[in-house]
Amino acid sequence: MSLLGAMRAGVAGLQAQSTKFGAIADNISNSSTVGYKRADVQFTSMVTQPPTQTSYTSGGVLPAIRQQIDKPGALLPTTSNTDLAIAGGGFFVVADNADAPDRSFALTRAGSFLPDDEGNLVNSAGYYLQGFALNADGTTVVPTPSTDTFNDLQTVNVKDLTFTGSATTVIDFAANLPAQETGTGTPPGAIFSTSVTYYDPLGNPRRLTLEWEADAATANQWTLNIIDYDGTNIGTVDVAFNAAGPNAGSPQAYTTALPIANGVVTLTTVGGQTIDLELGAPNTSTGIVQFAGSYEPSRMNADGAQLGVLQRVDISKDGIVYAVFNNGERTPIYQIPLAVVPNPNGLISEDGNVFLLGQDSGSMFLWEAGRGPSGEIVAGAVEASNVDIAEELTELIQTQRAYSSNAKIFQAGDEMMTVLTQLKR
Repeated sequence: MSLLGAMRAGVAGLQAQSTKFGAIADNISNSSTVGYKRADVQFTSMVTQPPTQTSYTSGGVLPAIRQQIDKPGALLPTTSNTDLAIAGGGFFVVADNADAPDRSFALTRAGSFLPDDEGNLVNSAGYYLQGFALNADGTTVVPTPSTDTFNDLQTVNVKDLTFTGSATTVIDFAANLPAQETGTGTPPGAIFSTSVTYYDPLGNPRRLTLEWEADAATANQWTLNIIDYDGTNIGTVDVAFNAAGPNAGSPQAYTTALPIANGVVTLTTVGGQTIDLELGAPNTSTGIVQFAGSYEPSRMNADGAQLGVLQRVDISKDGIVYAVFNNGERTPIYQIPLAVVPNPNGLISEDGNVFLLGQDSGSMFLWEAGRGPSGEIVAGAVEASNVDIAEELTELIQTQRAYSSNAKIFQAGDEMMTVLTQLKR
C-alpha cells in the first residue's frame, strides 16, 4: 500500500498546491482593490494510519485557508469627502439594499462611498453605508438605539437636504466705550454706532443698529439707542460706568423702560420678534466696558440663520456626518458606528469585499468611532489592499516548484507501478 499511498500523497500535494496557487492568483489580481484582505494558505499533514517500525502509510497534505482580515492596509488619500477609511479596528456596516424592508447587512473596510442618484452613499461594490439618523441637536432619532443588532440602522442619505431659516433670539455684544468722550461739557456728545444682522422668523436678514451717545454733561454716562432696520427706535438704555475701585470700567447700572435683567435687555422688533440683547452684567467686564481709548466692538454674535442649501458633506473622526449649508450652518444628520467582533478572521467572506458574521467570529457590537476597541474614521481616504506584491511573487515561485515536485512523485509512482505490472510477464 505504500506505493499507492505515495501516489495518493502526490495527488493530495498537487491539490493543495493548486489551492494555494488559486489564493495567490486572487491576491495578485486584487492588489489594487480597495479594502481587499489577503488570503493565505497553510498546510497540515494528513495521517491515515500511524507509522510502525516496519511500515509507513503515506497520508498526504491538507490545505488550511485563512484570510488575513485583521491585517490593515495602507490609508490612501482621495479627493472625495465621502471616501472613508478606518484608522484602527472595526468595520463599516453596509447593506445590499437601500430600502429598509429588504436589506441584508454585512461588514466591510471598503469605504469608497459616493452618493447615487437617490442620494444614498454606496461603495463601488454596490453596498450602502448604514448609520444612526440624528436630530439637529445631535441626538439620535431612535432613543438609545440597539448596539448589538442592525435593527436601528438606516442608509445614509444626503439628498435634498435644506436648512430652514431660524429666527434670532439672542444677540451677544461687547465693546469698549471711550471714557474721554464723556463729561466734556461740550454738547452734543460723540456718537458711535455698530450694526448687527438678525433674522426674522421667515429667515429674512434684518439690520439692527446700536447707537452709543456719550453724555457731554456727566462723566462715565452713555445712552444706547437701538434702531431697527426701518429706522424705528425700539428702545433706549442709559448706562452708568464705575469710575474707580476694583470694578472700574465695568457697567455700574442700567436704566431703561425695556425689560432688563442682569444686563440682558429684551427687545421687541418692529415685526413683533423678541430678542435678548446681552450687554454684560453690572460690575463685570464680560460685555461692554468703558476705558480711555477708542471705540472698539470686540464681540457681535447673533444666533439664527436664513434658508440654506446643501453645499457639502463633512464626516468627523468620530463618525458624525455633517451637512454644511451655504449659509454657514453645519448640522449633524447621521452617526456612522463601527462594528467590532472578537475574531475578525472568523468572518465569512462574500463578493464585494464584505464579510458576514460567522460562528467563529463571535458576536457583533456597534461602537462609536474612536471609542473602546474601534478606530477613528478618516474622511477623504480609503484603505488599500493588504497584499504585498513582492511577497506574493515569491510565494508564486515556491508554489510552482512545489507543484512540480508533487507531479514528480506521481510520475515516479506511475513508473514503479509499470515495473510491478511487468513482473507478471
